[in-house]
Amino acid sequence: MLRIIASVLIIASAMFSASCSSGNSSQSAGSTDSSVVMPAPVYDSTWTKGQLIDSIVCQNQSSQNFALYLPTYYSPARKFPCIYFFDAHARGALPIRLYKDLAEKYGYVLIGSNTSKNGLAWPVTNDAVQALMDDTRKRMNIDPARIYTSGFSGGARVASSVAIMDGGVAGVIGCAAGFPGSNNDFQNKFDYFGMVGDYDFNMSDMEKLDAALAQNAFTHQVLTFKGKHEWAPASDFQTALLWMMANAMKENKQAKNDAIIQSLKSDYEKRILAAKSSADLVKAYELLDGAVRLLNGLTDISSFKKQLNEFSASSNFKNAVTLRTQLQQKEMSQQQELAQQFSAHDESWWKVKIAELQQKIHHAKTQQESNMNSRLLNFLGLIAYLNTNHAINSGDLERVESFLRIFKMADPQNPDCSYLAAVYYMKKGNPQQAIMSLNDAAALAYTDVSQLVTDPAFSSLQGDAAFKKVLEKVRANNRTK
Repeated sequence: MLRIIASVLIIASAMFSASCSSGNSSQSAGSTDSSVVMPAPVYDSTWTKGQLIDSIVCQNQSSQNFALYLPTYYSPARKFPCIYFFDAHARGALPIRLYKDLAEKYGYVLIGSNTSKNGLAWPVTNDAVQALMDDTRKRMNIDPARIYTSGFSGGARVASSVAIMDGGVAGVIGCAAGFPGSNNDFQNKFDYFGMVGDYDFNMSDMEKLDAALAQNAFTHQVLTFKGKHEWAPASDFQTALLWMMANAMKENKQAKNDAIIQSLKSDYEKRILAAKSSADLVKAYELLDGAVRLLNGLTDISSFKKQLNEFSASSNFKNAVTLRTQLQQKEMSQQQELAQQFSAHDESWWKVKIAELQQKIHHAKTQQESNMNSRLLNFLGLIAYLNTNHAINSGDLERVESFLRIFKMADPQNPDCSYLAAVYYMKKGNPQQAIMSLNDAAALAYTDVSQLVTDPAFSSLQGDAAFKKVLEKVRANNRTK
């Protein structure tokens, strides 16, 4: 979804002083008399286990609610590690639906915010996060040493923000975006595992973040997968979980488990082999380096060390590093050009430009160059979305149709294009065409029920039978996504 980038969460450093104290809520700043015996917590034992629960209302703040998955063997009698999810569209159930089988396999509680989303002011987001974490820690037996956050795009920035401010977060699994703003003042250290699609326009930012984390002595790894700007597949998220568990073993937060360590080692071996086979030497090196750093002391890493030494002495690897740097610089420059050129040219010019990018994707000399051009085409889709949305909001309807056609050429499978078309048609007084566009969006897997219900553009359609059918299709998309 491209609209999630329209309001990327940027948190000024001053905001970081705002308390997001969920991780330290068990210890107040002023310690109490240690002789006082506190009553044992009473956890909720009524929730269904082994089944995704779409919405649970927070007890002390009814405006906040969350999705939940408890493993079938969850018991309030013992502590369980937990992952808090933040989706850019407040679709708390979406990542849980994707990863609940992993939670069952490895014993994690999964909690997804149905409130935190892009476009909210940070104080509102902060209140939502605190309400969620405070409520769930009182109602479930969550291991305070193994609290993790995860998010997608703007939600990844929320997940990182919580960890940056809150010493109680053990690790972050960030998907498709890095840290908020340009903050490099890391108040708290935590394990960081980033995931980004090979065709995601945010890849360069994720690569730069990985380098910054290395310089600041973070335990870190960035993994790429075949995909665009989206949540990572479950197979890749499993790698992130194995990685977090291995770190927890090294940090004495969980007992050593040789089966998990071997699974992670085998996972690294497969990914390194695949990177070598595709001639992506930089990726292979980064995986080898990550494996050595993490698995040292947990298992035999002599093979990884040998390969790492061979890479370091290889001229082919050094050339690959140089090429990657050049491609990163070229990609950044071309992104800037695309952004500057968008409103300066008509549809026919963009038709030629898009054809050129597609040609480069299919006939690039290397896979890395092909992927870069795919990211540029996806970035053009983002720019088309931003310009179209701005034109609609500013009342410049004369340019909207042209912008929408460019958007459709750049990213034909993006439901946001059809959604914006529906908004445009409502502003033009054509509700019938708007409904047709919304049906197109639903057919392209549009999932944002909340936006559809609350968007003022569709307020006059809320009682319309055809609009209600669209809503049902979008809700169904949420259940099957």
